[in-house]
Amino acid sequence: MSEGKKGYHPFLIYTAVIAGIFILGMAAFNFVILPILTGRGDIVIVPELKGIPLEAAEEACRESGLNLMVTGERYSGSAPAGYVLDQDPSPGEGLKGRRTVKVITSSGMQMEEVPDLAGTTLREAELGLESARLRRGSLSRVFTSDTGPNRVAASSPQGGSHAAIGSSVDLLLFMTGEPAVFLMPDLTGKDLLFVRERLERGGFHVTRVVSRRDERRCPGTILSQNPPAGYSIKEGGTIELVVSTVD
Repeated sequence: MSEGKKGYHPFLIYTAVIAGIFILGMAAFNFVILPILTGRGDIVIVPELKGIPLEAAEEACRESGLNLMVTGERYSGSAPAGYVLDQDPSPGEGLKGRRTVKVITSSGMQMEEVPDLAGTTLREAELGLESARLRRGSLSRVFTSDTGPNRVAASSPQGGSHAAIGSSVDLLLFMTGEPAVFLMPDLTGKDLLFVRERLERGGFHVTRVVSRRDERRCPGTILSQNPPAGYSIKEGGTIELVVSTVD
């Protein structure tokens, strides 16, 4: 028997045709018919808007074919005024084109009016700052020959101005009598930020900080001081420090 050209069995051809029609039908249903039926034929992905300025959020929505609406504001201790804090829908969700993304923006840090503290005692000033949701910062002392209780002479920021909630207000205190005398403690090896805050809250003034390269110490470590440890320093006196840096 002569060997002829082999052909495909009609059943196999029929099966392949049916399978192809089925696959094409499913694709047409999923990508053409279903979007038309559900009204989701022009879905776009909502961009990430949180943490960017409102102008940039508006531009991102325009590029995605969406609208943007500001529905509210709230105070924020971290985001500057005009930045987006929250959005609806969330980023990554699908939304029909020309629909609106709603956002809440930052109005910045909540501010409080600094009370007028001139003429008050230190305790009265601290209570006034506490009621205004502010805190006492550094305390500078000026000694006078006047009599009577110690009084606040001025504040920074000054009374009547505004400061962010929780921020510090520095005070200038008029002291009567003679300043107390202390022995200077040894500050070497300690952290500058830790020491400086406590010195200034105690009424001393860190007037100069010099950096010196020292890779053996952590940055900000106190290397030397003036006055030296054990020397006398008057209440309200000035202190100079040398601290380490790796730069």
